[in-house]
Amino acid sequence: MNSIKARIIFVVVLCVVSFMFFWHSPPTSPVTVQHLDKVVHFILFFVLAASMHYAFRFPYWLSMVILTGYGISIEFIQHYIPGRGADVWDVVADVAGAAAFFVLFHLYKVNRNKRQRA
Repeated sequence: MNSIKARIIFVVVLCVVSFMFFWHSPPTSPVTVQHLDKVVHFILFFVLAASMHYAFRFPYWLSMVILTGYGISIEFIQHYIPGRGADVWDVVADVAGAAAFFVLFHLYKVNRNKRQRA
């Protein structure tokens, strides 16, 4: 995938993720799946990390710093949105989702290199 397409995809993913975190109201139904919001945070940051990686190819540590800062910023802003709240465990889920992508991608590369040498 060329870098222009990857960057467009990253911007679209970033906009969708931001929209979901800033404008999505919490469920009002009394029946909810416990910790589903943490799973959503994990998945969205996994996808965000993947799209960022293919768009910019930053070192893993720099991507993690940027994504962690974004996750903290989201929670800070949500604290001031009526009906929303900040939760440190959402940031933990965000970081875990991003880290999971980079760990799995690294393991994929190591495995691929081993197969190519064999």
